[in-house]
Amino acid sequence: MKKLLFLSFFGLFLLACTTDEGDGAPFVTDVVMPPSSQLFAPGDEVTVAARGFEADDDIMLRIAWPLSQAALPEGYADGVWAVVTERTESDITFLAPGGYPASTTEVKLFRRGKAMTLGKISVSDGRPPEEPSLYGITQYDCDETGIDRIDLTTGDLTRIETLGVLRRMHCVVNTPGSNRIYGLAPGGNIGAAAFYDLTMRYFRDSGYDNVVVAGTLSDFAAFLRHEAGRLVLMELNMTRTNVAPVPPSWMLPSDIAPEMLGENPFVTVYGGYLLLAAHTAPDSYTPLVLTGRSGEGYAVKTGDAEQADAMVPFGVLDKGQDGETYYAVGGYAVAKGGVTELRLYNPVSMEFDRTLAAVQGTVRSIAVRHDGGKTEELFMLCDTGDGGNRIRVYDMESGSERVLDGAVPCSEIVLAR
Repeated sequence: MKKLLFLSFFGLFLLACTTDEGDGAPFVTDVVMPPSSQLFAPGDEVTVAARGFEADDDIMLRIAWPLSQAALPEGYADGVWAVVTERTESDITFLAPGGYPASTTEVKLFRRGKAMTLGKISVSDGRPPEEPSLYGITQYDCDETGIDRIDLTTGDLTRIETLGVLRRMHCVVNTPGSNRIYGLAPGGNIGAAAFYDLTMRYFRDSGYDNVVVAGTLSDFAAFLRHEAGRLVLMELNMTRTNVAPVPPSWMLPSDIAPEMLGENPFVTVYGGYLLLAAHTAPDSYTPLVLTGRSGEGYAVKTGDAEQADAMVPFGVLDKGQDGETYYAVGGYAVAKGGVTELRLYNPVSMEFDRTLAAVQGTVRSIAVRHDGGKTEELFMLCDTGDGGNRIRVYDMESGSERVLDGAVPCSEIVLAR
């Protein structure tokens, strides 16, 4: 049913693009917009009052901002769906948009393929910071999830959001350069794909359930769903126009259960290979590689099992044989006996390659910072065995390592803007 609704929304969007506005009687009357003097921050609730709202009404935005170039008086984003939080017969509430410069935003009521302009609002600058920040994800016994920003100098935590019981997230990733944290929330037999927007400060379930694991492709987040014994690759763009052709899928080996794959996100490496880790036994992990995204047949390859306390996939940009060109390569942080080795992995031969470093502690989560076309640092959340977690930072260029001050209660870390 959720997928049918998703496709229906796409059809409505196409109608909206081909329908004249203002055709016929107005949808609602006695419209009351917020005062023109009010400035909304991204994520603030905006309420428009009127007579005649319906349960399936939606809000579409045209976001415009001034430009310095004389030839182009303004930049704009049109056809942006608002995040509607409440509908009644007498008002509709949505979130002020984020991700854009300070803007004048035209608000349109969208109903059954037609649009009616309601008015305009002013929204402050909602562009994410240029530099990414490190965020910690903490799972509490009460089934809540905390999202904290971690100071990279002091290690201090600043609480950003506490997600309720039905809004928990784990196996978190970030679309490179974006201000959203994607992950798995409770739902279906395994999990549901979801995200939290750091600028607009809201949580949204995608509507897809039976999700096994989240991960990153070259420049966007994605997840793998379990359908009839197969892993199906789905993008996490979360837009109503995201109706892809038949997505890639892989038949899961009979000895690999989908529940074995969701401890940590998958990564993508040169050649289009997806690297996953399967927790096949209490003290054993198996490298799992999905092939086929570069043109060869779709297949699942399993490596030799490793006796380990944890195995975390990671991806870095590493120099090729010419010493100048960087390639996306991947590996696994293999932890055993309180020491973790960062070991590159060859998805063709299905063998481990060289070891980048050995760090003290059991690495539970990894976040990688890229800059200027190369990998700068690996942030590693390490269980030190003394009841606390510490964050170690490995410098790819120098091979040096540092430790952030203070212990953190987080179960995962992720970089996001």
